[in-house]
Amino acid sequence: MLYTANVDAIAAMSLKKATAMKHSLTGFLTLSVMAGFFIGFGVLMMVICAAPVAALNPGIGKMVGGAAFGVALVFVVIGGAELFTGYNLLIFKGTLRGTVTLADCMLGWFWTYLGNLGGSMIFALLIYMAGVFAPDPWHAFLNKVATYKCNAPWWELFFRGIFCNWLVCLGIWCAFRVTSDTAKIIMTWWVLFLFVTTGMEHSVANMTFLTIANLLPHGDEISWCKMFGHNLVPVTLGNIVGGGFFVTFLYWFATAMDERGAKQMEAIKGGSGAGALPRAGGSPEEIKDVKVKMRS
Repeated sequence: MLYTANVDAIAAMSLKKATAMKHSLTGFLTLSVMAGFFIGFGVLMMVICAAPVAALNPGIGKMVGGAAFGVALVFVVIGGAELFTGYNLLIFKGTLRGTVTLADCMLGWFWTYLGNLGGSMIFALLIYMAGVFAPDPWHAFLNKVATYKCNAPWWELFFRGIFCNWLVCLGIWCAFRVTSDTAKIIMTWWVLFLFVTTGMEHSVANMTFLTIANLLPHGDEISWCKMFGHNLVPVTLGNIVGGGFFVTFLYWFATAMDERGAKQMEAIKGGSGAGALPRAGGSPEEIKDVKVKMRS
């Protein structure tokens, strides 16, 4: 069947994660905090590499930042951690497939988001205390990007969030379709390179980025209120739509339709079940013609 093995594998993973959450919420939250750390390392690498280049050429600076940020999802996928944006695929697929309830899916989203936020803010505080971004061009780069993130139009941030998690969940989906760790690293790196270079919005990455920007000296255009209310709300909603619909739902729907069609064809081959066909009122001659065409 079309992608059935991959859909079922992710649905089984959904059940495993929902069960782990019930067995030990503390352990589950710990892994969610670790995911915030891992995305924070990606933000650290991105800013360190992109800021000096962006001062000379903004376009190339974006590409350098995109190439550097890919380490974040590699840590999550290979190292193992619970990432909210990835859960738009990894636990929601189980809900669509019937292995996980919608309530468990919502709880998974809530706890991963909370843990990611805590991990991101702890990581940001540690980076601030280390003084990594205190001097220019890194401080100036952070302020410039954070100013956009805190003041861009709401709908613009929402749609950028859609594109971002469309790519992130596509990378995780592709990681399930390959077998070697090398292939998984390539796929997860590639999608992050694409979304960072094109300027899309990732809610968990923004948690670290905007926390650092708020801790460093800044103007009125950057604030905690704008971080949470103006950026994280639309970006988070966009991430849910991008990963939940454009990857999770569409691949599940295509597979479900393929499975349904396969059952209908088996009914035709067996000479029964004509009532389940789209043309249930077809004449016996029409059904016979279909059988002949299938044999040929």
